[in-house]
Amino acid sequence: MNNIFKRQKQEKQNQEDIFLNKGEDKDNNFNNFEKDKESNKDKENNNGFKNAIFNEDDDDSKKMSFIDHLDELRKRLLVVLIVFVVAMIAYYPFHNQILHFLTSGFLKTNLVYLEIMEPFFVNLKIAFYCAIITISPLLAYQIAVFIAPAFSKKIRKYMAIILILFFILFAAGFYFAYKFLVPISIKWLLNQGATLKANLSVSKYVNFVGWFLIGGGIAFETPLVLLFLIKAGILKVSTLRRQWRIVYIVILLLSAIITPDWSPVTMFVLAVPMILLYELSMILAKIFK
Repeated sequence: MNNIFKRQKQEKQNQEDIFLNKGEDKDNNFNNFEKDKESNKDKENNNGFKNAIFNEDDDDSKKMSFIDHLDELRKRLLVVLIVFVVAMIAYYPFHNQILHFLTSGFLKTNLVYLEIMEPFFVNLKIAFYCAIITISPLLAYQIAVFIAPAFSKKIRKYMAIILILFFILFAAGFYFAYKFLVPISIKWLLNQGATLKANLSVSKYVNFVGWFLIGGGIAFETPLVLLFLIKAGILKVSTLRRQWRIVYIVILLLSAIITPDWSPVTMFVLAVPMILLYELSMILAKIFK
């Protein structure tokens, strides 16, 4: 009789254990389902972010192999190189007029050369800098056309506007550097040796002014880069607003790097329009949200 009661009690205990195990399995399955749901949601968000920037779902895009991409890049760079060489050859005969343009208005002392080969290399440098400035729009166009298929239609439709803004901003940066940066920088630096007689090397002077002009054009592309990153979803206006102190410090560092004289005066002269352009890009990003 005792054995029967023990057996019944054991069976009842087993049934309770089975019921509890089933309940735990249901809870585990429900938790796993919720986790899978969340992970799938995250994957969809990530895929949506990638598709918003990169062209992964467009069927109209032409599939190209890695070798085909390299071949296309080679052809585009070859076009830029040919135009660069032609521009250098075209600018070389006008080196005297260009040098006069680079010195008139803000340099009163005469330039000298210290080596017999220096005038020839200076003329090449003048043609080189002029060719670099000339091909910069073409280089930007070739890069934009090359990378355009990698982006989604949402980004590609802004490519034409981006290129137009690139040309305008580069020209504005060049003009700002010529009218303000170079004269202020030269005046401030020459005043540091006011009691000395200046004999400026023509080669170093051309390097100095050339990098100033190119640096001014590059610096003025700041809003364009920011607008593109904001439109692509890589950066957010709220984040840039919240971290404005860091942004201003980065702008000051970039100004110090771009200006070849490393003086605080020219650094701040370049940083002020860059900060204004940064604020303008924030306003435009909100308007064209």
